[in-house]
Amino acid sequence: MAAVSISRRLLRTVLTSYVLLTIVIMIIHSFSTQFMVKSEITEEIQQLERTINVSLSQAIWEINDEQTDAIGRGLTEMSFVQAVFIYDENGQIIYQSEGLEDMGLASMEVGQIEYENYFGSLATLNFSSGNASISPNNVGSIAILSNNSIVYSAMEVQLWFSTLSALLGVILISYLIKYLFHTLLTTPLEDLSHNIARIDLDNLTEANLTPPTSHNDELFMLARAFNSMLSKLAEYKQHLESAQGQLIEANTQLDEQNAYLEVQVSNKTAILSETVDKLATQKQTLELNEKELIKSLDQLKKAQNQLVESEKMASLGGLVAGISHEINTPVGIGVTAVSYLRECVQSLQHKIDSKSLTQTDMTKFLADANNCTSLLSTNLDKASQLIQSFKEISVDQTSEAQRDVDLVGYLNEVLVSLQPKFKRHNHQINITGDEKLIVFCQAGAISQIYTNLILNSLIHAFPDKDDGQMTFNFSHDNDNITITYQDDGVGLSEDSLEILFEPFYTTKRGQGGSGLGTHILYNIVSQALNGKISAQSELGQGLLYTIEFPLPKR
Repeated sequence: MAAVSISRRLLRTVLTSYVLLTIVIMIIHSFSTQFMVKSEITEEIQQLERTINVSLSQAIWEINDEQTDAIGRGLTEMSFVQAVFIYDENGQIIYQSEGLEDMGLASMEVGQIEYENYFGSLATLNFSSGNASISPNNVGSIAILSNNSIVYSAMEVQLWFSTLSALLGVILISYLIKYLFHTLLTTPLEDLSHNIARIDLDNLTEANLTPPTSHNDELFMLARAFNSMLSKLAEYKQHLESAQGQLIEANTQLDEQNAYLEVQVSNKTAILSETVDKLATQKQTLELNEKELIKSLDQLKKAQNQLVESEKMASLGGLVAGISHEINTPVGIGVTAVSYLRECVQSLQHKIDSKSLTQTDMTKFLADANNCTSLLSTNLDKASQLIQSFKEISVDQTSEAQRDVDLVGYLNEVLVSLQPKFKRHNHQINITGDEKLIVFCQAGAISQIYTNLILNSLIHAFPDKDDGQMTFNFSHDNDNITITYQDDGVGLSEDSLEILFEPFYTTKRGQGGSGLGTHILYNIVSQALNGKISAQSELGQGLLYTIEFPLPKR
């Protein structure tokens, strides 16, 4: 690739910039010269108008057409005047230069005027009689015009002189700059390049350059910097040779280490293969154990489900036992009343047969019969109500059918079935909130929730208390039903609260508690009602359950 001279590029750049700058200056100078020449001609025209104003005004006032024409021709013959128009006070032309038509200048404003390629001045002609008390009379106007061609002719000599001066300056500057570049830059750079080309890389310590100039300029500093670089290269070369020797020694040690590592890798590979075989055997064993664990887990889930069902049936059995005891009382009273009534009927029949019946006997019989039938009706109604409540609740607990459930009314029916549990105590059930809340859902799920909450409090919350308070609160919004239940029993610790809903957790282990009550409660809320249940408690502060489930859709 051919070398490109820096000095030539700099010279070309400088000269191009100088020529462009000269052209711009000449253009500016031309416009300024044109403006100045035009301004000078306009001033001369205005001065000329002021000079001839008196004589021309008098000639027009005296209607001396010959003198007016003479003044007009005299003005036209002047070198810078191209056209002259003289008008009377009515704007009618009195004199105009030959070869020109009236340009209608009389209608223009007095002062400087320009018309197409012409420029000049329009002045008013006023005649004064010499009497200071009489104002001058307007006798007409005069327009003296010049032409742009006259301006260009006046500029021509100046432009030629400026152009020749600029051209001569470019030539002289070019030779001067070329000489200076060649002397101060090109020759020293060539000498420096030749010296650098003769450097011996194998003997850098003796390859220092001699500066091409004696001046402390950039080339001198470049030579010094290059000599400093050569010194550093010599030092780097020594370090490189030393590092190369160390690298050869390190490669030798690396080869020895590689051989040792190959032996170690072979040994480790053998051990690894043996380990892999052992792992494969252990994997097979784990797979067998996993199958057995899955089988055991299935059995455990089945056993858990059976325990849950057993707990439900045990709860239902307890309900049956309580209801049976409650039904025995009204039924026993009914049997006694029927037996007594049978004796009264037999006594009445005997007196009728023996014809010894009196009105007193009949009155007593009717009174006894009314008492017996009233007693029978009351106790049979009570027994019927107990049986109906038990039937409805037992059917609901063994069925998954959905129906409309009055939450507060259904709670009262559950309380009737659980009444035997309250006979030995003075516990109270309180109901607050919305008491007209009807929900389409599984009635058995609601029954199980009520039963488990109440029985859980009776068994665990009041071990030494006979006047416990249990409160149900019902509320709802557009999308959710919320049931809160709270007792004022012994409460739970923080650790017990964390595992409250886990299966088989109970505080009555060995005292009849199965540990499935709250777990069943959790499953019913989360699965049957698609809701969630949470608990809050502190020791001695009772237990609060919050049950929330979405409002079911029909």
